[in-house]
Amino acid sequence: MSGIFREYDIRGIVGKELTEAVTERIGRAFATLGQEKVVKAVSVGRDGRPSSPALRDSLIRGLTAGGLNVIDIGVCPTPVLYFSLFQLPVDGGVMITG
Repeated sequence: MSGIFREYDIRGIVGKELTEAVTERIGRAFATLGQEKVVKAVSVGRDGRPSSPALRDSLIRGLTAGGLNVIDIGVCPTPVLYFSLFQLPVDGGVMITG
């Protein structure tokens, strides 16, 4: 799993390196690290690829299991996710483009 982490993002082949189990673990880890920095809520956006809904669902499972509130902003371009960080009551965000 360590090969999927980059400096500013996480990249891998969906179904091989990025499975639902992996994205759920990533969500839980994000929540754990976020809570150490007083993160309480995050927004989650996704692109329109067929694999994105399943990755979103598993990521949100991990985030909520880790204690975070999630606002799912649905299908959107990445700049809309950035916009949500300033317009919604969230402390961070995750964009799924897989």
